[in-house]
Order: sequence, then C-alpha cells, then structure tokens
Amino acid sequence: MSTVSAADMEKAFQNLFEKLGPQTPGLVFYRKQIPPSILPDLAKFQGLKKLSLIDCNLRSLEGLPRLPDLRILMLGDNNLDDLSPIPNCFPNLEKLSVVGNRIRLRDQLQPLTRLNKLRALDVEGNDICEIRGHDRWLKDTFPQVTHFIIVAYDVDGDEEDDGNATRILCNEHLDDDDEAFDDDQMDNLEVIMVMPIDLLESI
Repeated sequence: MSTVSAADMEKAFQNLFEKLGPQTPGLVFYRKQIPPSILPDLAKFQGLKKLSLIDCNLRSLEGLPRLPDLRILMLGDNNLDDLSPIPNCFPNLEKLSVVGNRIRLRDQLQPLTRLNKLRALDVEGNDICEIRGHDRWLKDTFPQVTHFIIVAYDVDGDEEDDGNATRILCNEHLDDDDEAFDDDQMDNLEVIMVMPIDLLESI
C-alpha cells in the first residue's frame, strides 16, 4: 500500500500552488492531510472566493493569511477549537461551516460576531449544540445570519454560475506537465483535490 510522508505532501501542495494563478477563485481540499506549514502559502491567492478544507485533520488555524475577498469557508470535520483567527483573516466572509469540530462553549463562537457580512453559519455536530437553548442563543448572537445549515457540497446556493472551469487533481497527477489549461485559464480555475482510495487508507 502506498504511503505519503508529510514532506511529500508539503511538496505536492507547493507544486500545485506554483501552477495556479493568484486569481484562482476556489480551492477545495477533501480528506487531505493538510501540512500546517503550507497555510501561509495561501496568501498567494488574493482573489480567492471559496476555500474548503473538509476532513483535513486541521487542529489549528494558525498561519492562515489575510484573504479579504474570501466569501465562503468550509472547515467541517476537523479538530478545531479556536476560531478566533477567522475574522482577521477573512473579514468579508458570508458563509462559514465548522460542523463536526471541537466547539464546546459559546465563547468559542463569540469571535465570529465580528463578521458583519456573515449570512450563513453551520455549527452542527459540535458539543455546543447539546447546550440547552443553543438554537435561540445562535439567533440572538448572530442576528444577521439567515441560514444556520449549509449543505457542504452546494455552498454556492443560488449564486450565478460564472462558468469557471473545475479541475480534479489527484496526488499522482500533481507533478504532471499537463497542457490542458493555459495560463489565463489557470487563473480562473476552481481546484478540487481528491485523494485516491489507496492513499486515503494510508494516512
């Protein structure tokens, strides 16, 4: 069975980021072992609108850069208990999902009240949901939020499709010299990374 070292994974991400343009609109990583050391490298993508890091074994958001254009952030099924970096990094966030993390106390959500443009917030699957009166507290604390459930793979809602290409990249293809997209297309590419089954089982 194939194994992926932390160094190999970090190199794979670095190779990917080198290929993408700063105006890449979306990055979607699912079941990837995200090396914390690559989080600061996201600073390259100042045009990023959507970032999805679902089930990526994240334990901290330390190192995330400021991305003022980001509108959608999906952080479901990680091991996060500190959300305080989010308002500083993503001040214009409109949709946020932190389902299935380690949010136990209301104080852990309090920093998110600084997100004045937040319209959708999903905290399902956290221990905080077991606190009596949780639903009412959420509505009172985030009066600007109109949706408290976000479907993970339909985060764009009824927004108009901008026609951007979507490319699926697996680990074994990250170093290929693929000419399917030219430089201009790479700037408008939404990248979805998926892990091959054999690699999924190895990490």
